[in-house]
Amino acid sequence: MKIGKKTLSKAVVLLIAAFFVISSSAVIADTEEKVALATTEKTITESSIRGEETIGYFDPDTAGTTGVGLQGGTPPYFWAQGIRLTQDELAEYTGWDLIAINVLHNEDAYEHWGTVEVYGEGTPTWPGSLLASVPYHFEERAFYRLDLNESIAIDDHNELWLVCQWESDADDFPGGLDGIPAVDGKGDWIFMNNVWQEIQTGGPDFDHNWCMEGIVEGEGKAELAIQNVKGPIGVKAEVKNIGDLAANDLEVTINVTGGILGLIDKSKTSTKTELAPSAIESISSGLLLGFGKIVIEITADAGNAGEVTETKEGRVIGILVIGIK
Repeated sequence: MKIGKKTLSKAVVLLIAAFFVISSSAVIADTEEKVALATTEKTITESSIRGEETIGYFDPDTAGTTGVGLQGGTPPYFWAQGIRLTQDELAEYTGWDLIAINVLHNEDAYEHWGTVEVYGEGTPTWPGSLLASVPYHFEERAFYRLDLNESIAIDDHNELWLVCQWESDADDFPGGLDGIPAVDGKGDWIFMNNVWQEIQTGGPDFDHNWCMEGIVEGEGKAELAIQNVKGPIGVKAEVKNIGDLAANDLEVTINVTGGILGLIDKSKTSTKTELAPSAIESISSGLLLGFGKIVIEITADAGNAGEVTETKEGRVIGILVIGIK
């Protein structure tokens, strides 16, 4: 069914019937007839209305490469797309709030009415309880920002599922995918035929991420930088907190490998409960003994900061480390 202004009242009735179920139990009502995925290739010229701090998986440079809809059975189809944000993405936003969702409406021939929703942690393959629901009306092919009525504290949840409900026709492709491989278990969930599954199971053409993301708001966050990697006795380095907040549960690791016959293989880890803004944590590999080229890898991570890694090369002559670059 092509939804236009003349069929608005009918469309609203259909949406209420279809989306009421998922709003209470994360399941969409479905018919006995099975439907299949369908795609159409499209390009989008505008990247998005991304906020300063966003969490998602899609590549903005290839956003909207593929439009997704359903076919088979009897339209209209009721289905949903979703992404799953885990602690890998949420941890660095301690003290922040989820305030909105950006989603690409990838169709220019159809209008759509429905809801975007936020669910809490459930299982790795199924969202939990409903936390927020916002109605939408998409009129053109573009990114839309949907602000939540009340913000959701990141600290209160181990995971968040962001979901966009669709009612589509047989030649209607409202869902938008990017052009890079899907982030497994996170960036490509679809609900169709009463099952949540990853859209990449549809084959190579579907191995991509949904063009949607969460927008978060906060006073600031920790940000780590690796600096002053040098010798000559062992390898030393510094990690500085260049962010606005203290970095919690800091862990810094230095690995040095190489030398003749690969005889040099040394690793050290340093931890610190809190690293204040502008403060520095130093780490050293300790004494190295050998000859030849070495590879130095330093990694720093914190509970509320993104992981950073620095890789450099140098040479060992006896106990001296030279030529680090």
